[in-house]
Amino acid sequence: MINAITKKVKTITLIFLCFIGQTADAQNKLDAYFNHLQANNKMMGSVAISLNDSIVYKKAIGYSNVDAKTSNTTDTKFRVGSITKTYTAVLALKAVEEELLTLDTKLSHYYPEVKNAEKITIEYLLKQRTGIYNFTEIAGEVEWGQQFHTQQEFINYFVNQKSNFEPGSEYEYSNTNYALLGFILEKIYGKTYAEILDEKIVRPLHLHNTYYSFETDETKNEALSYNIQDKYVRNEKTNFSNHPASGGIVSTPTELNKFLFALFNGKLITPESLKIMLPEEKGAYGMGIIKLSFKNPEGYTHSGRVENYISDYYYFPDENIGIVSLTNAVNINTDEVMNTMLMYLYRKTPELANFNATAEVSEKDFMPIKGTYYLKETHATVTISSDGQNVIFQDSRAGQMYVPLTYKAKNEFEYEDLKLSFVPKKKEMIFEQGGVKVVYKKK
Repeated sequence: MINAITKKVKTITLIFLCFIGQTADAQNKLDAYFNHLQANNKMMGSVAISLNDSIVYKKAIGYSNVDAKTSNTTDTKFRVGSITKTYTAVLALKAVEEELLTLDTKLSHYYPEVKNAEKITIEYLLKQRTGIYNFTEIAGEVEWGQQFHTQQEFINYFVNQKSNFEPGSEYEYSNTNYALLGFILEKIYGKTYAEILDEKIVRPLHLHNTYYSFETDETKNEALSYNIQDKYVRNEKTNFSNHPASGGIVSTPTELNKFLFALFNGKLITPESLKIMLPEEKGAYGMGIIKLSFKNPEGYTHSGRVENYISDYYYFPDENIGIVSLTNAVNINTDEVMNTMLMYLYRKTPELANFNATAEVSEKDFMPIKGTYYLKETHATVTISSDGQNVIFQDSRAGQMYVPLTYKAKNEFEYEDLKLSFVPKKKEMIFEQGGVKVVYKKK
C-alpha cells in the first residue's frame, strides 16, 4: 500500500513540477505544433489545457468561416457532438438526486412503444446496455437529419427498427439511448432540454458560451464545419433537433474544461453520484463517460463527431488536469493531438510530422500521388494527403469522414473493401470498391 501511494504522489508531483517549470519557450513549441497543423491543412479548431479551474494553455487555428476568412478564436464555439452525453448523464443523475427519477425506472413508463421498453431501465440507457437500434445508422439518416423533426417524429423514425440484443446483456453504443434520456428529462421537468441544461449546469457554473440549439448560428461566433480537400468543402447543415441530448451542445474548450472541473469536484452532483457515473475498468463505458486505457495517470474521456466537428476531452481527477480539443475540420487522428498536449505536460517537445511522406512511402514517392483527383463523369473529387503515418483519402461529399489507408505495395493502398492504385506517370488514381472500378484524373 505504501509503495502504491508513493508512486501516485510521485506522478502528481511530476505533473505539478512540469507546470511550474513551463516557460514561454515551451508554450511556443506547442504553438509551433498547432501552427504546423494549420499550415498543412490538417486541422481547424481550438484547444485548451486546464489545471484546477485555471486555463494554462489555449490555442485556436484555422477559420470559423472559410469564405469570409473569419478566424477561429479561443472564444469560438463548436458543436461538441457526443460529448453532450456527459452533460446529459449529469442531468439524469441530478434528477435522481432530486427524486424525480430512479435508475430502476423503466422506459415503458414514458415510451411503451419502444421494443423491450418494459425491460429497459434508466441505468441501461445511461450505460448503453439497451439493445435499442442506433438511429444514426438508419439508411438515409444524413439527409433526414438536415430537417427539423418533432419528438414524436423522432420516435417514429427508429421505433420499428430491430432490437439488437436483450436489455442488460451487452454493451452497444447507441445515440438513441441518450436522445430518449433527453426526452425523459423534458417530461419530468416540464421544460426543454436547452432550459434544463441552462438551469442545472450553465448558470450555476457561470458559463457564457455553452448551450443547446437546433441550428448553427454564425452570428453567435459558432464555427462552420468543413471537409479538408485542396480547398475546404462546407458540410451540409445538420438540424440538431435530431440529436437531442446525444450530440447537440455548443461550447468552447475553456468552458468544457470548467464543466469537467466542476463535475469532478462536487459542484454539480454528489460524490456518491459521481462514483456511480464513472466506470471502474479501463476502456469501459460508464454513464456518459469512458475510462482511459492509460496506466498512469488515471483519467476519463469522451469524444464526439457530428458533421465534421470532432471533439475530445481527457480529465485526470487526482491531478485536476483537463485537456480539450474541438475542431471544425480535421484529417489527422485527433488522439495524436490529445496525446501531444498530454506529453507537453511532461515537457516532451511536440514532433512536427512530415506531411509529404508516410511511414512506408518516402517523400520522393509520395509527392507524385499527393493531390486532388476528379472523376470526369460526375465531377466528384477526392484529395489524397498524409497524416505523417498513413495515406489519407478525403471525399468531396459533405460530411464524409477522412479515411486512413493501409500500405499494401508500391502505389497501392487499402481500407476495408476500398482499394486505391496510383499511376503517377498518367496522373491517375484507380478506385475499386464493392465491384465498382473507376479512374480518377489528377487536377
